[in-house]
Amino acid sequence: METGVASELSSPVMNRNEVKNIPSLTIKEKKELASYAHGLGKKLKSQLVGKSGVTPGLATSFIETLEANELLKIKILGNCPEELEDVVRKLEESTGSVVVNQIGRTVIIYRPSITKMKAEEEKRRSRKIYIRKEPDRVKSILQKKVETPRSSNRGRRGTSRYINLE
Repeated sequence: METGVASELSSPVMNRNEVKNIPSLTIKEKKELASYAHGLGKKLKSQLVGKSGVTPGLATSFIETLEANELLKIKILGNCPEELEDVVRKLEESTGSVVVNQIGRTVIIYRPSITKMKAEEEKRRSRKIYIRKEPDRVKSILQKKVETPRSSNRGRRGTSRYINLE
C-alpha cells in the first residue's frame, strides 16, 4: 500500500515547466476573481472531490477545465479521506493553480490558460512590429501634407464670403 502512495506522490501529474510564471496574486486580485466567480453562479464549472481523494486522473481533468475556463469551483465532499487543508494543498500543487476563495468545503481555484497566454504574447509581438513600421509611414504622410498658403484672403471654410456692405 505504501508503494502506491509513494508512486502517486513521486510522479507529478503536471510538469512544472509547462506552467510558466504562475502568478502570485495580491489580495485585491484574489477578491476580484472571487467576486467574478460568484457573479458567474451556475455558469462556472463545478467539480467534486469524492471518496478517492485527489488522484492523477482527477488532477488532469481539473487541468483541462482550467485551461479552458481559468476558474474552477471544486466541492470537497465529506467522505474524502484526507483533511481539507491537505486536499487544497494537493490541488494547488498538482494543477499549478492558486486558491482564490474558500467557503466551507467549496474552493475556487484560478490558473491562467497557457494557450491564451501564448496567444497574447503573439499579439504583443505583432503589435511591436506594427508600431516599429508605423512611424515611417506617418513621416511620409506628414511630408506629403505640407500646407501651402492660399492665394486669396478667404479662409479655409469660406468664412469671408460675405461682403461687408457699408
